[in-house]
Amino acid sequence: MNLQSIKRGLISLYHEMAPPVLFFFIAFMLIGVMFKLFVTQYSIQFTAFSRAAVFALIIGKVILLIDWAESGRDFGSHRRIVVIACQTFVYAFAVFTLGIGERILEAAHKAHSLREGFDLTLANAHFDRFIGLVILISMVVFVYLVLQEIQRAMGEGALYQLLFKLPDPVSEGNPPPTS
Repeated sequence: MNLQSIKRGLISLYHEMAPPVLFFFIAFMLIGVMFKLFVTQYSIQFTAFSRAAVFALIIGKVILLIDWAESGRDFGSHRRIVVIACQTFVYAFAVFTLGIGERILEAAHKAHSLREGFDLTLANAHFDRFIGLVILISMVVFVYLVLQEIQRAMGEGALYQLLFKLPDPVSEGNPPPTS
């Protein structure tokens, strides 16, 4: 493998990751700003930008890995909403599992024992907040997957044109403006 092929691979990976990372960055940034507005009365410090960037990069890469893993599977006999719901459930389960694991390992590091870390995590758990965060992240992933399916159905670039291109009055059925 030479340097040019590595460079092409990295550029290709960048172009492939840019749309989902940008989507998740904007979504998590909005969630972070809303959270910041909700917790201002309690004087809690929260950095929305850095958390949104980290979450966007992680979930953007996970989305690409799952898409790559599913590329050989044919979901043609299933309704797309069922596939999207199952994918969202898998993401939610992964976030739930990794989130609990992270909290247990963090507490185990402080307590110097995995068992004590587990007990400490269980004793200090705020499951309602954690489940709320998992549901929020799952909703963002669900919206992304729905938009991805709409993009597939409409064709490459059609969703972008629908949402961001100025409409043509003639093709919309309106007569051209007269001067």
